[in-house]
Amino acid sequence: MLPPLGSFDFHIEPYICDFTGQATLPVMAGFILDSASIHAQQRGFGFEHISRDGIAWVLSRLSMEIYRYPISNEDIIVETWIEDISRFFTQRCFRFVSREKETLGYARSIWAAINVETRRPVDINAWRPDLSDYIIPDRECPVGKMEKIHPVDSLEPVMGYAVRYSDIDINRHMNSKKYIEHAVNAFDLQMFRENIIGKFEIVYLAEGRFGDKLKLYLKEQTDNESIIDTKRGEESVCRSRIIWKRAT
Repeated sequence: MLPPLGSFDFHIEPYICDFTGQATLPVMAGFILDSASIHAQQRGFGFEHISRDGIAWVLSRLSMEIYRYPISNEDIIVETWIEDISRFFTQRCFRFVSREKETLGYARSIWAAINVETRRPVDINAWRPDLSDYIIPDRECPVGKMEKIHPVDSLEPVMGYAVRYSDIDINRHMNSKKYIEHAVNAFDLQMFRENIIGKFEIVYLAEGRFGDKLKLYLKEQTDNESIIDTKRGEESVCRSRIIWKRAT
């Protein structure tokens, strides 16, 4: 049996950095998805294994706190572990670490296992009771429980897009990273010249499908807090919260 904690190496190639020379928030989210996928696959509950049961893992919520974004050509480590398993959800945590053992940030995620035919959640403990062997309940993850993100009632969207081929993943819905990419695209370059994203939260409410026409609505809660509501018509597909901090 492999240890419950997974540790994976990533290199920050120049082409995945933005104009500041740092990895972007969507890139960091991609590392989270890669780490979760590899960790699960190595331990026997990844896509290849659970698809035989007609089951898929679906990301429900993600909260990230980044203290420092890694820079071009830097090597980092992403640690991941399962903190808890309830009937319908698992909580998976992450820690970003530099080669010099500097903690760059943390993330907390909530996943559901769904039946790919009915699209309904399955009882995880009844389906795979062996997953409890990989729980690490007391490892530090300072990212707190996500607060509710309220809908945005703006009359005019800040941007819109149609879901296309490159947005769709192996589960035939919009890839969870794509929502994050579009959320940060709701802001202009000046925002990123003056600020960085210190905390990002997203809740996935419905599945985006090929051909869907989505619109993003923005509300500035405070000087440093932004809410983005991604809608399909009147229905919220996902909602995000960004907490900004001044760039140094």
